[in-house]
Amino acid sequence: MQLLFLLSLLTALFSPLARTDPAPPPVKLKPVTAALYTRWAQTPLLVEASEFFFDESPTLFWSFLSRVQAHLKARTQGPWTDEQQHDLAVEISQTLLSPVKQNFLGLALALRFYSARVQMYRQIVETENITRVCADVLVDFGDGMHACGLEEVKAAWTLTSDLENPEKIKKPQLISVDHHYPGSRDAKRTVIVYGNILRPEFWAVHELLVAHTDQVRYIFRHYADSRDLVNVSKIRIPGYGVEMAIKSTEYKAQDDSKIKEGDGALDEQTDEVVDEELDTDIEGFDFGKLKSRLPEKKDQLEQLKSFLLLSSGTELQQLKAWQYQDLSLQAAEKSLRVASLHGGSSTDALRTLRDISQNFPTQAPTLLKIPVREDVKAEIERNREFFAHYHSIEAGGAALFVNGIQHDTDVTDIYVLFEKLREENRLMESLHGFGIQGPDMTSILELDLHPTGGAKYGIDIRHPAVHFVNDLEKDKRYAEWPTSVRELVRQSFPPTLLKAIRRNFYNLILVVDPAEMKANHDILQLTESFYVHKLPIRVGLVFITTDSTDSTGLTDPSIAMYNAYRYMQEKKTPQAALSFLTDVYYSKEAKEKGSLTPEIVIDAFKAKFPQETLEEVFGAGSQYEEGRNDGRKFLEKLNINQTPTALLNGVLLDGSRLNADEFENEVLQNLVAVYGSLQRDVMSGSLTDYSDVVEFLMSKPHIVPRLNSLILAPSEYRILDFSGQSLDPERYTFANFEALKSADKVATMASASFYLTKHEEGDAHPVTLWIVTDPETAAGRELLYAAVKHSKASNDVRIGIIYNPSESSLAGDLRISKAIQVALETQPMNLARNFITKLLKEENVAEIAVGTKTLQDFEVNGMDMVAFNSGLEQVSTDFLKIHSSFAQHELNLKPGETGAVANGYVVGPLQKDFGADDIDLLEKYIESYGAVKLSNELHRLHIFPSGEKLSDVVMMTSALLSGLGSTEDAKKRTKVLYSENENSIINIESRNPQQPAFDISFIVDPVSKEAQKIIPVLMVLHEALNCRIRVLMNCRDKLSELPLKSFYRMVLEPRLTFTDNGSISPNFAVARFPALPQTALLTMNLLPPDNWLTEATSAVHDLDNIRLEEVDGWGVYGGFELMNLLLEGSAKDQSNEQPPRGTQFILGTSSNPNIVDTIVMANLGYFQFKANPGSWTIKLREGRSRDIYAIASSDGAEKDGTDEEQLRVVLGSFSTKMMKIYVKKRIGMEKEDVLSDPKAAGVEKIAGTGILDSISNYWSPEEKKALEASGSDDVINIFSLASGHLYERFLRLMMLSVVKNTKTPVKFWFLKNYLSPQFKEFIPFMAARYNFQFELVEYKWPRWLHHQSEKQRVIWGYKILFLDVLFPLSVKKIIFVDADQIVRTDMKELRDLDLEGAPYGYTPFCESRKEMEGFRFWKNGYWASHLGHRRYHISALYVVDLVRFRKIAAGDRLRAQYQGLSQDPNSLSNLDQDLPNNMIYQVPIKSLPQEWLWCETWCDDASKVDAKTIDLCNNPLTKEPKLTAAMRIIPEWKAYDEEVRRLQDEFQADKKRLSGGGQGAEPRLSGAGQGAEPMQPVLEDDSENDVFVHSRPAAHGGEL
Repeated sequence: MQLLFLLSLLTALFSPLARTDPAPPPVKLKPVTAALYTRWAQTPLLVEASEFFFDESPTLFWSFLSRVQAHLKARTQGPWTDEQQHDLAVEISQTLLSPVKQNFLGLALALRFYSARVQMYRQIVETENITRVCADVLVDFGDGMHACGLEEVKAAWTLTSDLENPEKIKKPQLISVDHHYPGSRDAKRTVIVYGNILRPEFWAVHELLVAHTDQVRYIFRHYADSRDLVNVSKIRIPGYGVEMAIKSTEYKAQDDSKIKEGDGALDEQTDEVVDEELDTDIEGFDFGKLKSRLPEKKDQLEQLKSFLLLSSGTELQQLKAWQYQDLSLQAAEKSLRVASLHGGSSTDALRTLRDISQNFPTQAPTLLKIPVREDVKAEIERNREFFAHYHSIEAGGAALFVNGIQHDTDVTDIYVLFEKLREENRLMESLHGFGIQGPDMTSILELDLHPTGGAKYGIDIRHPAVHFVNDLEKDKRYAEWPTSVRELVRQSFPPTLLKAIRRNFYNLILVVDPAEMKANHDILQLTESFYVHKLPIRVGLVFITTDSTDSTGLTDPSIAMYNAYRYMQEKKTPQAALSFLTDVYYSKEAKEKGSLTPEIVIDAFKAKFPQETLEEVFGAGSQYEEGRNDGRKFLEKLNINQTPTALLNGVLLDGSRLNADEFENEVLQNLVAVYGSLQRDVMSGSLTDYSDVVEFLMSKPHIVPRLNSLILAPSEYRILDFSGQSLDPERYTFANFEALKSADKVATMASASFYLTKHEEGDAHPVTLWIVTDPETAAGRELLYAAVKHSKASNDVRIGIIYNPSESSLAGDLRISKAIQVALETQPMNLARNFITKLLKEENVAEIAVGTKTLQDFEVNGMDMVAFNSGLEQVSTDFLKIHSSFAQHELNLKPGETGAVANGYVVGPLQKDFGADDIDLLEKYIESYGAVKLSNELHRLHIFPSGEKLSDVVMMTSALLSGLGSTEDAKKRTKVLYSENENSIINIESRNPQQPAFDISFIVDPVSKEAQKIIPVLMVLHEALNCRIRVLMNCRDKLSELPLKSFYRMVLEPRLTFTDNGSISPNFAVARFPALPQTALLTMNLLPPDNWLTEATSAVHDLDNIRLEEVDGWGVYGGFELMNLLLEGSAKDQSNEQPPRGTQFILGTSSNPNIVDTIVMANLGYFQFKANPGSWTIKLREGRSRDIYAIASSDGAEKDGTDEEQLRVVLGSFSTKMMKIYVKKRIGMEKEDVLSDPKAAGVEKIAGTGILDSISNYWSPEEKKALEASGSDDVINIFSLASGHLYERFLRLMMLSVVKNTKTPVKFWFLKNYLSPQFKEFIPFMAARYNFQFELVEYKWPRWLHHQSEKQRVIWGYKILFLDVLFPLSVKKIIFVDADQIVRTDMKELRDLDLEGAPYGYTPFCESRKEMEGFRFWKNGYWASHLGHRRYHISALYVVDLVRFRKIAAGDRLRAQYQGLSQDPNSLSNLDQDLPNNMIYQVPIKSLPQEWLWCETWCDDASKVDAKTIDLCNNPLTKEPKLTAAMRIIPEWKAYDEEVRRLQDEFQADKKRLSGGGQGAEPRLSGAGQGAEPMQPVLEDDSENDVFVHSRPAAHGGEL
């Protein structure tokens, strides 16, 4: 039908043309394309696929490899094509993976997801001090012994085997992603095999080692080279966005230089390729497919394409303001109409949404013609109210939900999303396997099982140890306050958080050791002020005194303070007693002493009560010492051993914030949470005026008898994987169990377990608790007895037993363990439970042990003793071996250690005092993560016939469904609520209803940036995976401006595509803009994931200023490379949780430990490294960082076994995770600071008074030597940045003017992010000619810092926000010079200028050109009142004293202020100069003399003669183009320009002479196909572009 419609349309359109005039020529639009490549060589797809199988399970990895080996033996062809590898991986997956996982494999290969991991293995072999270079296989035997090929390996094997103690050979260093061959883990010797799985040479060595796995631990790492591949270019990768933003043409900023052939990148593409790019979807027609299906109509199709391009309007049209109003609704209407044509379920509707959002500037005029139906508009409005009320999403906002879990739409990292979807799929397949399918699965996945408030638990405060200071419900001072709980929800004016209500809603308990004066005095004084100021807080104290029984108040200050408090509490008032404590702390004697003594306390007491007998109050046997030990019992319930500690309504407050600065805020923040909870309780009716408030608070489910950090906050959360297949009961033997993979072992243990419950009947039990214990020991029996007793009291729990006998128990007869197991197997549950209870009593065990009683003597009435005795005779120890193996290998427990597993959540090893209260806590903890809610929902759905089966499913899934162990709200599930779905929602069903399907809901405004980014992702997910997609329109109405001002492409493909010769298609992963406006000025922005550092490496044209009508040739191409992956983290001093600002870390390898360095910010302790796939070491840098600090611990990195002073981090993914590094100060350095001058002895040094001496302390010894050798202490450091060819032209001239006006060595520092490939290629040539140094620096905008969306504002941000971390500590002063300046003086004068203690110096704006008075915005309004008598400074030139800047934390202050102001779009309109002027009182500015910066816009002509620099400021009056202004204003500009042009011509001539031709179309390996060493791929090294005559051994922010 579509073809007939097309033909009729063609006939109607073009038959008249055929009768009259000849057909018009086809429209030739110039396209824009972009592609992103890795820096590393192609990685074999089969090797990438093997890593996918490894992540599924190690067993599957080796199964995959064995099938590859079998295929290789039958293979007779030459090099592998990409398509052959892909097809073989898919073929193998069909036998090893489920259909859903096969889909994931296809998407992983399309993403090149595992290419980074394969490259990681390459990096390891190149950097781990391996001196041998082998072709296909290399074996590391340890101790530096390496062998290549089968014969060498045999010889080395014989040599090491003949050693007297071969196990004493130093083992090679292992990493977390190593592949351990099954069955070889316990061998004493270790070898690492680096092998190429595509080559038979590896398999020969593999078979040799497999035959000896009883003798050697066999570790495999990939050794992938490109010799067996047809395609040896770099890898073109997807997963990023490309934006073509419309630029303002108010000021012309285009270079008039002609583009020269060979200026940088790809050869021109042919017209045929351009036509193919234009044959993509235009107005709904895919002309590529149409031409292939109707080749005879090719000419007519070309005419139709031209007609559509012309009629749709590729040029921008100016809309009137009133026309903007309904654009969002009209876009929704258009896509909904497309959906309705296909029953509301067509992917064509998604395609329409994508095309509207991604081409919106040219699509907008066509939308104006579309009327919006009233029922559509009304439904969108009603749904919008639902979104705001239930999901806190305002009109125009966006939210993406996958199976009810919300994902951040601002951060679209497809690699992170892939990992999350894959993890979610494991859960979905498990549910599907349990019989929960289709709508039932959707119902389960929409359950919110995540606990509210992060599951904060507390203990009952009704304890004799708590001494309350006040009681709001009884004390007279609160008598006038209202008593109704309804006051909590009654509105008050002004609004008040802590309402004066005579109820004990807020109970603040301080647990203190009264002798710890320094720790207590601030928080006790603040707490006393709460009482004095009559805040509605009930205050209580718990005293922890010495545990010595011999001490008294006369000899111990803690007892003295306790006794004095008790005396005054009884004789006076609790308030007077509290006041006495604070008075003692602040007494003159205590302050002079610095600590408390009994004498100080007693003297203070005597001063108040001279008549009392001190012996009676403080001596032995004093009545006031009664209850002194209650405090320790209370502390035991908290399961911590630190004071002071604070609790609010029984819940612990953050112990790190119990100090003078943060205690008040910590209390307030927690009061807010309690206040909200109480309001909900009042509104729900659960808290009434008749309630006892404290009783109500202490009966809440989160209040438990005892806290246990092992349960609530373990160092690592471990959740068992129940997704495996269990052994058949007849095959339940130890030998068969040992052969299973991990998930199968867990499933087998679950199916073979017996349970103890409260009732015999088959009710469902939401909590399944496995107790891991050794019943042969007293401690093991005590734990099990507590659990069995708990099963009698709780309706929700069932108890199973995992036996983990100790070595001594294994040597015995194991009669108790056997008897328990036989009872469980042969007796009804109730009888078995009573028998086991008897058996676990110590007096009964003792009688059995001495032989006075037998097991049969403990028979319970009703037991089948025949079955029991028979079972006891037949039982073997096989079940104990299975249990013991499971405990040790799956639960990581040593023989004899105890543990607990609650619904798959592993807790252990347990402390000796783990008992009944802890078991109760564990049950409540699991229930707080929705176990009961899940059980009830499954019961409602009637899926399972028995309570036992339902209990099994809850056990296996609740921890994963609830996100137990994940960060707060990361796994919170939400049912997406809306009012109606008849007219405003697009529903797209899954491709395979029989398989598990992701349920994806996307709330979106169709003309938003979120629509641009997410809709293409949804289209790919629907095609690649099995997804149900629902798009819910959340339109804005009454728009006042164009909502989208850019074109966008998401580079993402559902699968790999190949050419006829089997290589990956050249159209794969390419951003294409085939029909952009030809007259508009556009700028290309690459929008990669946050942790990718990319740069343009191939571009003939100016990507910052693209006007297609001025482009000669086929169009514009931008080639980019993924230069680095960002490794981010935060550092803290473990003693005070504060960032060790200024501390430096270095990143490197074993062979080169100092490649990249970084500096820690004070903001969050943040740091970042530029890294790449590989295994890296992290150390503190030599100098003050390492002198003061040592690395204490880390999260996200691991201690390197070869060096206690360094960490090792393995990077094998395109996505990276945040690290946490804790440092500790070395002994004797506790008062030192990295940024302070150790020689200053408390005297602060500033610029001009000894900075050189000070800064030398920051340098490493290598830096000092290099600097001394080069004499580079006298260097002028100039910082600048540029974007676009015109500003790079200005920049070259600025550099020339600096160099020509000084005899002092100059080093330029350029921001690398936005420089063109031509500039980076030319600058080393210019540096050599004019004898200056340069370095390209780069700092990725931190993801936590509010990001700017416009490129110009991002560049402004880089000018001011990262000055403290962009440059190494050895740079003491830096001068920023705008690219469009010409320097007329020696910049050494500015470098040496005394800034008089200010961290930086700026030039004030000129005020001498009177005709510009109306444009001087700083003379009125906000700026006039803010600055007062101070001047507003321009940011075109400034000098920074980096030593002073860092010392006063100027960078951290600027970032903090920016974070607050930048949320308001009306703030910081001129970011780079508004921010320092706004902060002038916090970060002072030294005003430079006016002659340092002259610009015609603001300065009069008379002052030009004194100008030391001339800047080409924009002129808002004339709007004169900068190039024209430069030639007119600056006499020497043309001469400088001609000089640089001659140098560029010389460079191009040399380049042509040396290269002998242009580059190919694909970035390739240098040396590829030219005899490059195998396994040592040489990537194009651009290090000479980064540093020229560079003096430092490790480039700050250097390249890897």
